Amino acid sequence: MSSSSGPQQLNDRIVQYRVHRERDEFIASIRDEDVLRLAASYHNDDTCDFFTPPTCESYKTRGSYNICYFVEFEDGEQWVVRIPLKPCLAFGAQNKLENEIAVMQLVHEKTTIPLPTILASKLGDGPGPLSSFLILEYVDGQKLSSFQLQSITNDQRQQLYNSLADIYMQLRRLEFPSIGCITGEGKLKKPATIDLNMQELEGLGPSRIQDLYYTHGPLTSANKYTTMQLNIVYNAFLQSRNSVFDLEVGKEALYHQHLFRRFAERWVDCSLDSGPFVLVHGDLEPFNILVNEDMEIISVLDWEWSRVVPCQYFLPPLWLKIVDTTRLAWPSVYEDWLNTFDELQAVLKSRELEVYGNDLLHEEWRQGRQNGGFLIANALESWTDVDWVAYRYIGYTQHEGKDDLMDRVRMFMEEDVAHESTIWRKLEVNHGYEAELARLRQERSRQAEPGSDNRDSASRCAGAKMFLQLHKLAVKLISTPLTPRVALTALAVAVTIGSLVPWRRALRG
Repeated sequence: MSSSSGPQQLNDRIVQYRVHRERDEFIASIRDEDVLRLAASYHNDDTCDFFTPPTCESYKTRGSYNICYFVEFEDGEQWVVRIPLKPCLAFGAQNKLENEIAVMQLVHEKTTIPLPTILASKLGDGPGPLSSFLILEYVDGQKLSSFQLQSITNDQRQQLYNSLADIYMQLRRLEFPSIGCITGEGKLKKPATIDLNMQELEGLGPSRIQDLYYTHGPLTSANKYTTMQLNIVYNAFLQSRNSVFDLEVGKEALYHQHLFRRFAERWVDCSLDSGPFVLVHGDLEPFNILVNEDMEIISVLDWEWSRVVPCQYFLPPLWLKIVDTTRLAWPSVYEDWLNTFDELQAVLKSRELEVYGNDLLHEEWRQGRQNGGFLIANALESWTDVDWVAYRYIGYTQHEGKDDLMDRVRMFMEEDVAHESTIWRKLEVNHGYEAELARLRQERSRQAEPGSDNRDSASRCAGAKMFLQLHKLAVKLISTPLTPRVALTALAVAVTIGSLVPWRRALRG
């Protein structure tokens, strides 16, 4: 079985071990003959067998949230049997499929965006692996890759940009009265995203915050949506067991939460509070785009994370030149990306004027690009990007970057004694997390030589424990009359603390 490229890993490695173990057990419970029998039942019980697509290594391919089986009938018809990986879905397979099917039907009816035809489906959260599935037509194409983007010809790039422009300009014109995921009845419920799914799996509880904003029905305020996202981001930082593993970097991270929030609150366009609210794919990355040899997009896959958002969150493809959005947070890299984005913008404007007689999306994106707007919107729906955007983009465009960072952090920490307590509390939680992770890794590699990951985990665990011990000692010293002996002890504590920071982010730059 081959695995396809997909979204990032879970942040909590302990949860990731558990989810991946349950995922592998789930996949092992799927019998090939049951998949073939299922497909045949929707094709007059005709004989069928598996086939391996030219771009795959096996007749089945595992992604982050689904496993796909490629089936061919004697008449040459080819299908994809797509089974949700239930252990990887915090909100359930039924909710995921309900939203995906509703959106695919809507997009098929309202646009010319190419997507696979739905042949059969079943929505359920029963114990069996085939209690939920989606059968789609097989589309013969090649998944777009970042490597291709760097090596295509000018004609191919023009064709790709034409296809992207057609997709985005049509999605933008699908407007709705409220924000959220589309149900089979055409109503909207709480949004589910890749990031929210990961947070929920890790036990961070983002849905509890969402509930506060959906108690009185649909959410119809873009301003409240942004406030909700800011609260979800901060909650994830506070609840995550491994978001702080070092005292000084922890202070920076807490300050960056504050810095990002202030910047994001200014970024919100209050004139758009009542809409428009528009449909986004939710995972329109290269691995979900099929192209032909001319780089024309022939199918858009995996609509499971699609949802309706305020138009400020309707983002262009950030992967046009660089895949890593944390690198894109550097002002110079963002400016370089904007040059490539301008090429797409020119194509988009031409296509919009040709088809609609106006340049609605082109104009919105022209405004949205300013002051790192795309970075802010993306980070609000991907919480681990917040620290990078705050440090790199906001820190270097609104302040003096690394040069004045220590002073800014110091003043922030002095504003409220609770800030220091927050960091120490998170360090204590991380100490327990690292100890548990070390035990788990030792269990997994009991018969093998411990790798560098084990040593790194043990080092972090010991370092966190040392920090806590030194903190208790420092508290005692503060209340002790100053004598030469106490002064020397305090100096030793300070020097030791200074030496216990080997884990500072290597990418701070």
